[in-house]
Amino acid sequence: MSSSRAQARNPHRPQSLSAKAIVRVAIYVRISQDREGAGLGVSRQEEDCRGLCARRDGWQVMGVYADNDVSAYSGKPRPEWIRLLADIAAGNVDAICCWHVDRLTRTPRELEDVIDLHDTAGIALATVTGEIDLSTPTGRMVARTLGAAARHESEHKAERQRRARLQAAQQGKAHSSGQRGYGYTASDMNLISDEAAAIAEAAARALAGEALGSVATDLNSRGIVTTEGKQWRVSTLRAVLTSARISGRREYYGEIIADATWPAIITAEQSDRLRAVLVQATQPRLRRTYLYTGHLHCGREECGRPLWGRHAEGKRRYNCVKAPGVPGCNRLSIGAEPAEAEIRDQVLAALESQAFMDRLLSASTGTTSPDEKAISEEIRAIGERRNELARDWAKREITRQEWAAARSELDEQLTTLTQALARDTHTLALAQFAAMDGDCWTRWETLTNGARRALVEATTDQIIIHPVKVRGRAAFDPGRIDIAWKA
Repeated sequence: MSSSRAQARNPHRPQSLSAKAIVRVAIYVRISQDREGAGLGVSRQEEDCRGLCARRDGWQVMGVYADNDVSAYSGKPRPEWIRLLADIAAGNVDAICCWHVDRLTRTPRELEDVIDLHDTAGIALATVTGEIDLSTPTGRMVARTLGAAARHESEHKAERQRRARLQAAQQGKAHSSGQRGYGYTASDMNLISDEAAAIAEAAARALAGEALGSVATDLNSRGIVTTEGKQWRVSTLRAVLTSARISGRREYYGEIIADATWPAIITAEQSDRLRAVLVQATQPRLRRTYLYTGHLHCGREECGRPLWGRHAEGKRRYNCVKAPGVPGCNRLSIGAEPAEAEIRDQVLAALESQAFMDRLLSASTGTTSPDEKAISEEIRAIGERRNELARDWAKREITRQEWAAARSELDEQLTTLTQALARDTHTLALAQFAAMDGDCWTRWETLTNGARRALVEATTDQIIIHPVKVRGRAAFDPGRIDIAWKA
């Protein structure tokens, strides 16, 4: 392209750089991985570029454009490169100085854009590592050859890195991202006891059927925060609980491929169950704001549909709703507060019976072995011994140190017994409830709503709400509630 044609296309283009007293130079520096975290790589590039400009007559550095820790190969936006192009378009730059062609770009397509900058705007290119004259065919060939070599090196490097990451995963080594996983130290993947305990607790509650939103809310209320010091969200908690990392296993792009070199917080079996349950829970669904939505059913003979929680005139009620996608009869409802209180009382009264607990275990497995009965009885006996310890300490018959030592031993026994009963979601919810302090009503008060629902679901198949027998009757009738027990 002739000089006159280029000048016509861009009036900012100088007639000749050699004819100008001052050449306005933009230094562009970039490093794709700042492993030192201090920008030292781009600083060294800038120093060398300034030295090159100082050796050239009339080359005056107008500005430095530094993209630190930004890859040209990845295709992600480079903010400073975009700003440089804008300054060139505005006619504020006559030349670009960089350390090497691959600092400008590692894609042939973008290299052609650099060559076009010379043709359309008269932009010269200077590199510390060698002279490149874009005004000659030979200079362009050199630039394109260097660009192609840089592209090849990037692709080859990416392939080497992928292979190295796969090999590390197959050997059970930790991911090299540097981001600390919750429950573990960043450097050596040792356990952080408080965080590991929070993971174990959250996993057990999720396996018992408690909603993740309920677990996250409880963790936040207790001041337990994420690795970034933020409050727990359902998505964050789900990511932790579905990670194979917490079961001492290594995954690669979602596939578990090896046992890891770090300790496990939960068992592989628990992890597999969590991954199966919680992955399904990623689908959007209505948030449950009533304790028994979907578990209560309409008792009208021709209906039998689940009841939905609704607010009406400032009162909470469970209604058989008829709406698009909800084929209820719209002819039955019950007050939420008295119904929930009655269901609670019936469930807790049933759970006080050892015979009922044995029948629940039998319903879960098809049979109740002598070992299961013994475990259940031992859990109750440990609960009684813990209450005795508390009474002895209150009467000052034992010291607090003696109480703590005995309580710790009993807690360890309870953990072992609970795990022995925890074959599925229902038995886990029951075992956890049985391992708590106090009578059934005291334990219930300490549960979150999610844990309460999980316990009721572990105890009942469904709960039928029958129609009102006497129309116009205002008083609550507990006889309308018909519980179908699992045992």
